[in-house]
Amino acid sequence: MKPKTADDVARLMERAGQAFRAGNLSRARKDAEDVLKAVPDHPEALYCLGLVRHNQGKTVQAIALLRRALAAHPEFSPCAVTLSKMLLDSGDNEGAIRVLSDARARLPDDPNLSFELGRTRIMLGDPTGGAEDLGRAAELAPEAPPVYGALGIAYQLMGDDESARAAYETALELGSQDPEDYFNLGTVHMNARKFDDAIALFTRAAEMNPNHQRAFANIGLLHGRSTDYAKAIPPLERAVALNPDDGGAVNELIYAYGAEGRAAEAAALTETFLKAHPEAVDLHGQMAFAWMRAGEPERAIAAADRALAAGSFPTPSLAMKSAALNDLGRADEAAKLLDFDLVMTRVQSPPAGYHSLASFNKDLVSYLLNHPSLTYSKVNRSVENGRGTLELFDGTEHGPALELKKMILAMARDFMTAHPQDPDHPFLADPPKGFDVTCWGTVYDREGRQLVHFHPPAWLSGVYYPALPSSMKEAAQGRTNNIEGWIEFGRAFHLIGDRREPAVHLVRPEEGMMVMFPSYFGHQTIPVTSSDEKRVSIAFDLCPTAG
Repeated sequence: MKPKTADDVARLMERAGQAFRAGNLSRARKDAEDVLKAVPDHPEALYCLGLVRHNQGKTVQAIALLRRALAAHPEFSPCAVTLSKMLLDSGDNEGAIRVLSDARARLPDDPNLSFELGRTRIMLGDPTGGAEDLGRAAELAPEAPPVYGALGIAYQLMGDDESARAAYETALELGSQDPEDYFNLGTVHMNARKFDDAIALFTRAAEMNPNHQRAFANIGLLHGRSTDYAKAIPPLERAVALNPDDGGAVNELIYAYGAEGRAAEAAALTETFLKAHPEAVDLHGQMAFAWMRAGEPERAIAAADRALAAGSFPTPSLAMKSAALNDLGRADEAAKLLDFDLVMTRVQSPPAGYHSLASFNKDLVSYLLNHPSLTYSKVNRSVENGRGTLELFDGTEHGPALELKKMILAMARDFMTAHPQDPDHPFLADPPKGFDVTCWGTVYDREGRQLVHFHPPAWLSGVYYPALPSSMKEAAQGRTNNIEGWIEFGRAFHLIGDRREPAVHLVRPEEGMMVMFPSYFGHQTIPVTSSDEKRVSIAFDLCPTAG
């Protein structure tokens, strides 16, 4: 029916809109086309017909119709927003930005256009530009929670977590009901190591959206990293149920099952995941831990051997296999893996620009003590009575930290020269071609120590000693037999323990000494109980370069 009056047009457009919202595309199309027969450039009819064509998968026609609508009515801002999204979906990123920018130039006081332009810039990898547009939207609509939620995302992507926190908190104060705002604020607190606050926010996000898989995964992750494995299991189970292909959540759940002695459940989950993801061979290494925790070293060896045969990264499997061999009394086989000749020690020379090693160590200690991330943390699972930093080699390292990095890489090259490829040893059979270095510092209080642990993601690990208590210095000079603060190699991971007393190797630290060793070697420090002086050490990992 061709409409004859303005009222006819209005009635048809109302019916077309109702039909589209109800999913009746044929009715919506017919009514919009009838309107266009009477008014060929009717913007709302063009817009409606464009939406119909888009839902029918006719993107080129849809974009053309919306362009006509916008040409007929340049201030039709909803059309500009929808057209920009269609252009984004079709890969025309520049066109999407241009449409929104032109619309905002015509309607500079429309907060939604600045909001959408800001969000689009963020999606296209320009968080700085996005933050500028969103700041403008906030000025125009200061009570709109979505603006601040998007602004928080921009700040996070820019690396400004403090501004992100303020933006997300503003969104919540304004009554945001978007679970993503709670989740994203939780990630800010997680990065700041405020884990209780992060868990509370992730929990709120999961309450608001019971299918928020990432919220459940992060709740479980933080409980697990805080060694509360019983609390970690239910949210991880929910995360895996929501996304069975989330390898990270599966890995964390298998570990938590293992830590709680639920090896059969860990094995069942491993089998299920490997059927769908046969490339996930590292899970065999996780199962080696689960079987060791359950007191079944034979099964642990079998799992470790499966991982190694499949080409899994060797560190976790070798850590568990060596411990299992010791538990079974197969000391000679364990000794081949835990070959203490692979522990390299060296007292470093002063780097360029320093007249003495003592002056370098003094600067390095100052660098560490003034690092903003130095704090006590429950997530430092093997540390007792000590503060730790986050990553020291984050791209901003300078001065003594940069010199330390050079020392580490130089000693790693010497290690590789001293221990060339050996096809008969699973550690040396396929050495990495290059390394990425990660590094963190620890400041120990009285009775501070590292429990027996190993470094799963690394191939080589090590520690540098810039400052030791007087009692350790006296031992280093041979004046006492005190072994406080020494590093000991050869024992099993602290969550497993040793059934039999294994062979161990003790290294006496000195100020300026670097110790380097295979990352699968279980190692611990002997606590310093006789002094309140701080013991400072800087640990590092050499991980195979990606690719």
